[in-house]
Amino acid sequence: MGSEAPQLNWPRQHRSANAPLVEVTRTYEFSAAHRLHSPGFSAEENARIYGRCNSPNGHGHTYRLAVTIRGRVTSGTGWVEDGLRLDEVVRREILQQFDRTNLDALITSADGPTSTTEVLAALVWRILDGALPSGRLWRLRLEETPNNFFELDRQGAGGSAQSDLPTSADRRQKASPV
Repeated sequence: MGSEAPQLNWPRQHRSANAPLVEVTRTYEFSAAHRLHSPGFSAEENARIYGRCNSPNGHGHTYRLAVTIRGRVTSGTGWVEDGLRLDEVVRREILQQFDRTNLDALITSADGPTSTTEVLAALVWRILDGALPSGRLWRLRLEETPNNFFELDRQGAGGSAQSDLPTSADRRQKASPV
């Protein structure tokens, strides 16, 4: 997935305990193709389970990603975080990696059995949670179609929606030649 990108220098501004706790959501889009096919199933089982999404030619989606961060409003800017900084993290860590790609080439067996949007959403969470200040990522919504969307949040997972999936740094390390 490329070389390790430097962390952004997030501003260290005063956040009063009395400052409002605010959730900020920004939305993004990326297009990607995939084929739902698990090596653990026979061709017949894959066709039965995944239906038309198991087509050998694959299919594509324009995914809509909503990223919610949560924090106290800073006294200096009046913001939780600079939206442009959040945009830069999402652009570098997600959009540049996933836009106009075949997800099957990016999602590994360590991520999940196949490139479902559930697996993709968990991977995107893991990547962003590692790239943003600790605990700042609050909720993630990944829309595959207007009828299918997938959500992860920190609160619903007992304070941490992190999975056992590898981080983007882990993925780059595994791809590096020895």
